[in-house]
Amino acid sequence: MLGFGRVKRREVKLSRAGKLFVAFTLAVGFAAVNTGNNMLFLLVSMMLALMILSGLAALLNLRALDVSLLPGQLLTVDEPGQLRFRIVNPHPWTVWLLELRLPPAHGQIARLPGRGSSELVLTWCPEQRGPLLLPQLLLGSSFPFAFVWRGQQIDLPDADAPWVAPAAADSYASVAPDRDTEARAQHEQWQGSGEVIALRRRLPNESLNRVYWRRSDWRGGFLLPPALPVLQREEEESSVVVFDYHAPELQDRDHEQRLSALRAGLERAQSQPMRWRLLLPSGTWQGRGPSGYREALWALARLAPFPILSIIAKKRRRWRFWQ
Repeated sequence: MLGFGRVKRREVKLSRAGKLFVAFTLAVGFAAVNTGNNMLFLLVSMMLALMILSGLAALLNLRALDVSLLPGQLLTVDEPGQLRFRIVNPHPWTVWLLELRLPPAHGQIARLPGRGSSELVLTWCPEQRGPLLLPQLLLGSSFPFAFVWRGQQIDLPDADAPWVAPAAADSYASVAPDRDTEARAQHEQWQGSGEVIALRRRLPNESLNRVYWRRSDWRGGFLLPPALPVLQREEEESSVVVFDYHAPELQDRDHEQRLSALRAGLERAQSQPMRWRLLLPSGTWQGRGPSGYREALWALARLAPFPILSIIAKKRRRWRFWQ
């Protein structure tokens, strides 16, 4: 969790309604000075007090809120993804009109109850593979009159930073399995020890040796025979498609292009019920269809070396009351 103890600075901005309110206050003050009317002086003092109280209420509304970036997030290069944040209110009172900004993305929470939490999703499009570098997060509020917007900037911890997987290329390279691998896979299926796909009901005229005897469905009543479920396993003679980082077809490509070609192969493999194996310098990952697909994407995202990390400019804004 990340609180405001690590906050660097605050920002104050006037909304359009706030600018009009300030202009009206100056006009009334100018009229009070020129006319000497005590009622106008009283009105100006009330308007100034209202501005001060609104600013203090906004600060109290933001005090000690905890903002964290949910771990385990994976994005794709040049594709809009969703960054999930969690905001926790440790106070017994309710906070209102919260806004989370990660330029150019922003999201709003109208009400956050006391001792409660809420998740907020911001859209972000990463530009390169590897650990994602984010600018400073800005949490603000325009409570209570939407005249003054007060925000506080915080730095997100690097430990919870999302990772970015490579985008899929237009072509991919696959290698057929060797005979030993295919023979071993067929032997496992013949023995009935292949990977379990799903649990289904027994088909008519299906052999009883495929029945899963530990389970039976008696919901039709005890007078009727039970529905016998069957463990559906991998199809016989199913081949394994291998995606190798050192494949001959990828020798003329650089590091990032190879990863994009491997991502394209995984996209095709996970959309079809085929067995696949991913061979990388960091290890081997295997699966069937969508099973194990996300773990393989994590391996592609974490494979070093990473592209040259671009430095995100963090300009220090000056205090401008008229912003």
